[in-house]
Amino acid sequence: MEETIGSRCLDCSKPLPPGRTDKRYCDDICRARATRKRNRENAMSGYEDGHTAVIRAIKKNHALLKKAVGDRDEWTVDLYSLLLRGFTRQFYTSAEIIENDRLRYYCFELGWEDIGDEKISVTTNIHKLRVAPEVSKAGTDTINFSDIEQGDKG
Repeated sequence: MEETIGSRCLDCSKPLPPGRTDKRYCDDICRARATRKRNRENAMSGYEDGHTAVIRAIKKNHALLKKAVGDRDEWTVDLYSLLLRGFTRQFYTSAEIIENDRLRYYCFELGWEDIGDEKISVTTNIHKLRVAPEVSKAGTDTINFSDIEQGDKG
């Protein structure tokens, strides 16, 4: 929490108008200004919350894998060159067990697996981009997750 909530706006120090007892800003302009200021200060200090850091790492991994594989469906890549560019192996969107109990990790549609000698095989699986069906607001639709998992095998 920034400060204790009082009877004055935390941004402009004007008296707060009547309303909620936990109100911190006098209007949307002061609230937005305070948010921008806080974000600017966080960016300058190098602060980044955990979710943002993970999303940034996954996006970076995806971009590096996409650049490596190009328009091909499969390609062998030197792992060390990816690591030098900022690839972080522990951030991925999904994983699956493939033959010989090996794991293939995915950043969205782009998968990679270790093939030895500091090399990885990068593959494209467009089915990984499929979104689960929407559920109606009435709640009458049901999702059969076993059907979804069966669809991923092809």
